Amino acid sequence: MSDLVYGCCVGSWDRFNQYVVPRTQGREVIGISGQTSIAVAYNKILEAFQGYMEPNSDARGLVLLHDDLEILDQTKAEAAILEAFQDPKVALVGVAGGDARSGLAWWNIDPVGHQLTDSMNIDFGKHVGDVILLEGSLLAFSPWAVETLAFDEDYRGFHGYDEIAMQAIKAGKRVVVVDVDTHHHSTLGFDSLDSHAEWHRADERFRKKWGL
Repeated sequence: MSDLVYGCCVGSWDRFNQYVVPRTQGREVIGISGQTSIAVAYNKILEAFQGYMEPNSDARGLVLLHDDLEILDQTKAEAAILEAFQDPKVALVGVAGGDARSGLAWWNIDPVGHQLTDSMNIDFGKHVGDVILLEGSLLAFSPWAVETLAFDEDYRGFHGYDEIAMQAIKAGKRVVVVDVDTHHHSTLGFDSLDSHAEWHRADERFRKKWGL
């Protein structure tokens, strides 16, 4: 069994089977569908991971990813994540992130990382480093993070869940970006006006919660 287990909130099983399954060969994958909130779905996956992996103490992390997120080099990605987790201070790992002084719009201040999207190849120049917030398409949890952190389910829908990095920072842990090649099969921007409005509501809640 792999040192890493994967979890996915599945909106489309077609996307999941096309992008996630081929890139997680030989790994345990927890998929959950029919959810109206990604925070609720991810909390269910965290709980399932704890119960499912209890007899298997060799598991060293859980990788939560979107159903349209394709890990281009599984071996390289897992090696980078597991290397980061060798530091017990590291709680969360992602492929991109930045500062929280601009609210949930982490990309506006000191962004780190890179990711290929259907719109363009996003590259912030620096590919490795500590951040405050992570881009949410891939969130890797250390064993400490799995046992300690939980997504705030007051963030409804599919925005704001990535504020979980702030919880790790508050607990004195590190949140880091590692050099992993991914293709997010999504275009930049919002899918709809409703999604845009939902993000702004999440951002307002985030700023109020964390005093920003």
